[in-house]
Amino acid sequence: MGQPQTEPIKTSVDLLLRDVSIEQLFVIGKSRGFACALYRLPNQHTKHLLIDTSSGKNLNHLHLDEMGKGFIFHPFTTEQHQVKFIQKDLHFTEDTITGKTKLAYTTLTDDELAGLLGSKHDIKASIFHETSIRVNGLDDKDEFIHLVNKALDFLKNDAFQKVVVARNKIIELPEQFDVSEMFLSLVDQYPNAFVYLTHLPDTGSWLGATPETLINIDKNRKFQTVALAATQSYRDDMDLEDTSWSPKDIEEQAMVCRYIVNCFKKIRLREFDEIGPRTYLSGNLVHLKTDYKVDIDEVDFPQLGQQMLELLHPTSAVCGMPKEPSKQFIMENEGFDRSYFSGFLGPVHVGKETNIFVNLRCMKLLPKQAILYAGAGIIANSIPEKEWKETEIKMQTLLKVFGKLYG
Repeated sequence: MGQPQTEPIKTSVDLLLRDVSIEQLFVIGKSRGFACALYRLPNQHTKHLLIDTSSGKNLNHLHLDEMGKGFIFHPFTTEQHQVKFIQKDLHFTEDTITGKTKLAYTTLTDDELAGLLGSKHDIKASIFHETSIRVNGLDDKDEFIHLVNKALDFLKNDAFQKVVVARNKIIELPEQFDVSEMFLSLVDQYPNAFVYLTHLPDTGSWLGATPETLINIDKNRKFQTVALAATQSYRDDMDLEDTSWSPKDIEEQAMVCRYIVNCFKKIRLREFDEIGPRTYLSGNLVHLKTDYKVDIDEVDFPQLGQQMLELLHPTSAVCGMPKEPSKQFIMENEGFDRSYFSGFLGPVHVGKETNIFVNLRCMKLLPKQAILYAGAGIIANSIPEKEWKETEIKMQTLLKVFGKLYG
């Protein structure tokens, strides 16, 4: 391997990048058996591709400062799946406006890079040949409503204050399905979401457009986390500020806020800014959102990101309150494997920033199918029929784009 490069590289590699898209580079990396993460951060015009020239790494300990630069892919629970890390051996960027692709960082020599990029003409990007797996699903309305009613019975007996139950849906992929086309459409349709496409040989390929930040640490060491709850379809015939919210929506959002504040209390952090709640638009959906911000240097808390990551996941927005009894209910009653849905993912120490998101509005790609996931927060006054409809609405984030492309 060559010496790591930290500045954009001006070599013959630039010539090879002139007629290749960042999506094609993703497929090249995948075809070589490398772990890859392609993503676009919210409200930005740059797509990033990180390639690990191995099949990715398992993380046994979740230490932000020790895991290096790369991309974390964390499951809902580590009891069933491993925490994966895609190391930044190669970093490509592409401007979504100009379409220009650049090599921002590499550990490869020029010859190794030329050999990798020179294989682009042999790659067909349209179909992903994933490993076939057996899938258990929860896509029956009656079964889901039965699950919600069971959760309500537990709530009445004070087992927990809230629990998030999920379901999945398996869709058929047409022969002309092009994951690059789907990724680009998500980037276009959801500018304020974290849009991603990942592949690790032993976890498969995942695609999503999630609206929810778990933690963010920017270049100025400003920490941010978000409480995001309550969901309804966006209406373009009315202003956002005129959106009305039911008592159930308001209470669900308040629970997520209390959960975050309690996490701050556990680490004795009292100095934070709370902004919201406010109505927040994410693609075809609106939510209630509250931002929490902390200046890490001002509060002299260098381990804040690490500790909050450990405390927050799984948040009450994807699990429940209190965490342990609601998680136990999910594991014993939901009836399918969430896998990496409602886990978290994102770039770590890339561009001197860490941006980690809850893995929502996502799909796992199979040989000829895809699995979509969605959950609904159940509290004492939840109505089962409405909770089913909420999961249907959430799945439309991906299904709406899928339908436009493939009818």
